[in-house]
Amino acid sequence: MWQMYAIICAVTMMECNVMYENPSRTFETKLECQQAAVIKEKSTRGMLTDEDGYLTVVHLEVGCERKESI
Repeated sequence: MWQMYAIICAVTMMECNVMYENPSRTFETKLECQQAAVIKEKSTRGMLTDEDGYLTVVHLEVGCERKESI
């Protein structure tokens, strides 16, 4: 199983947070997760972009990682 994450650095690259969806979604394949991550990154960039078109955070990364089964 795969899960999506986002790394957001608000002020500097030293002040980053790893975030997960809530409620979380899991994906059977990495490809399914990556496709959903592209959509999530576009919508997140839209929310974090100011009226002049500039991203209001220093760094935004959305990706996928393997989720261990419990």
